[in-house]
Amino acid sequence: MKKQIPIILRCSAFCLIFCLLFGQLTQMYRRNDDETNEIHAFYDEPKDSIDVLCIGSSPLLRGVSPMLMYQEHGFTSYMRASALQAPSVSYGLLAESLEYQTPQVVVLLCDNLFFAYDYVEQEGDMRRAMDGMRFSSYKWNIIQEVTAADERQTALSYIFPLFRYHERWKEINPAELEAQPLLKHSYNKGQVYLRAISPQSYPEGFMEPTGEVVQYDENALYYTEKSIALCQEKGIDVVLLHLPKMSWSYEKSQAMQALADQYDIPYLDFDTEQMRNEIGLHPELDYFDQGHMNLDGSVKVSDWLGDYLAKTYALPNHREDPAYAQWETDLQQYLAKMEES
Repeated sequence: MKKQIPIILRCSAFCLIFCLLFGQLTQMYRRNDDETNEIHAFYDEPKDSIDVLCIGSSPLLRGVSPMLMYQEHGFTSYMRASALQAPSVSYGLLAESLEYQTPQVVVLLCDNLFFAYDYVEQEGDMRRAMDGMRFSSYKWNIIQEVTAADERQTALSYIFPLFRYHERWKEINPAELEAQPLLKHSYNKGQVYLRAISPQSYPEGFMEPTGEVVQYDENALYYTEKSIALCQEKGIDVVLLHLPKMSWSYEKSQAMQALADQYDIPYLDFDTEQMRNEIGLHPELDYFDQGHMNLDGSVKVSDWLGDYLAKTYALPNHREDPAYAQWETDLQQYLAKMEES
């Protein structure tokens, strides 16, 4: 027995050192990505403190500001968004989020409904989202779907990202490596805005009927309907959303409206002429590129969306509530950052 104690101690010490070293190397070699950080920072929000949860891809990530909606109306929101977000990831993020929060409204960006997601080509986008997620049954289900579609990707590499990123030593200077832990708290609340202005112009005949035949991607429709059903099961209001994107079409908008009507939920299309006029969007000023708002555009979009949500759902105003003092601090940081040149 006396000989076994040192062995147990040595094994325990080895395991501890290994775990610490493994964690440190993971933080050093993982790509430090804003989207990953914002998805992870969601976990720091106090339980049941978010009134509106928004799920979707990069137009949402770039185009909607929770802090500006809070400043104007006092309700809280969080964007769990990432570039080219896979339908399975959207559902996984939603289901996981509802373990931590009980929002009054869930906003689902619907751009991916007509897009056949390629887990091989979009591996980088997958990892931006999933590296920020804690391990859970929801993440495991996504991993299983990804690895079934692409045998080159392994479950181990999603659970322990170092197994995917360890070869980054070839492209970076080891002497400059620093451990970069995932962001714990965010004053952006999931948004990653873009400052640059890239003057655009709407395509000829934009949002006019063309007779185009559009079809939902089966996988995307499956997860969207599953997301709607989950929210309705929990008594959460659902809004389907489309944000400005010049590759959108009248026929896609009509298909989305039909889906919304099927589930008796509202559909907001920011690319209709009426909506563009209400918001005051100018393609030469408010776009970063043809598919994303810049900072100025996001201010206009957030102003309209915040007003709609506050009025339609009678959302609470937390601005005088001491329990939400951190939001006031975060708002000041956010506004100060916006004003930087």
